[in-house]
Amino acid sequence: MKLLEKLSRFEGFDQDWRRLIVQWTIVMLAGMFLALASVTNMDAIVLSARQFSWLPASGLIIFMLGLLECLDAFLVKNQRDVIQNLQVGVLDTVIGALIILSVSGSFSRLSMMIAAFLLVRGIVRIALAYALNLPHKLSTSVAGVISIILGILVFQQWPTADGWFISLCLNIEISFRGWAGISFALWVRKQNKASKAG
Repeated sequence: MKLLEKLSRFEGFDQDWRRLIVQWTIVMLAGMFLALASVTNMDAIVLSARQFSWLPASGLIIFMLGLLECLDAFLVKNQRDVIQNLQVGVLDTVIGALIILSVSGSFSRLSMMIAAFLLVRGIVRIALAYALNLPHKLSTSVAGVISIILGILVFQQWPTADGWFISLCLNIEISFRGWAGISFALWVRKQNKASKAG
């Protein structure tokens, strides 16, 4: 119990909320753009990969987000943030790299990996939000539930097993990740204002 209490304490947040807003807005907009592109240009050839729609671009974004999370894990001061950032960072980096490297291989194997990623990502997001008592639990949990639903849809191949649909699901997850990040940045701004007033 002492470990959970230690991990859930919020010591002074000295992060720049403006940087966080810009960062997560870019992530959300990139996810929205790629989700829209997945629906409107289903047969796009990205990185010379046919029938994979925008999956290589999505994999690249997830890979970069994973690297950013790993970097954040080494720069933060709280042990709680190290655990959270490192877990999701390693997962994102590995899956992003596997998506990029798998676009010339078997499509069915890639779709199962993405379904598993969406399910695990959603479950980890919800578990960390409550285990670490994150201040933005609601937005994190909503994004986690949406990720789980998308993972189930990809696993069930409903309504289709085509690359554009898998790309769409992955990019919706990226968009909601950006939305959850924006709500966290707004919380950081509120904490900064409260600490300056107090």
